[in-house]
Amino acid sequence: MAAVRFYDVVLWIHITAVVVAFGALFAYPVFLAVNAGAPIDRRAHVHRLQIAFSKRVTGPMIGVILLAGIYLATDAEAWDEVWVIVPFVLLFVIAGLGATVLRRGEERLTATAEAGDEPGYAGTLARVRLWTYVTMVLVVVAIFFMAAKPFS
Repeated sequence: MAAVRFYDVVLWIHITAVVVAFGALFAYPVFLAVNAGAPIDRRAHVHRLQIAFSKRVTGPMIGVILLAGIYLATDAEAWDEVWVIVPFVLLFVIAGLGATVLRRGEERLTATAEAGDEPGYAGTLARVRLWTYVTMVLVVVAIFFMAAKPFS
């Protein structure tokens, strides 16, 4: 029976943190579509949940992803590898989008829903959907680079 190395445990933590941090993101298009069909005065709660999840789960897990990734890249002496550099940069882009564009959009969705502003809600929802899809693509690209290790 092979021994489990510390590196393997950190890799497991890294992968698990990615799933926990970004798994819900891939359900957001469905949540947003279903929520948009509800009466406007009932939509704000879902957006408050999105914001709470982002603050309490996604944000901290991005920290775990970063720390575990730093350990893994350092231990493997892989900092010069494209499959390390691209996801590392993308993690900061994804975190930045989540903390700015998406968070402001979710806050605006909450405010427009509470105000009963259907046109304002619809316009904001379109922007949030777009940036949600962009973020999803960036997550998928980062995972591809880590899994396939192109250009190595």
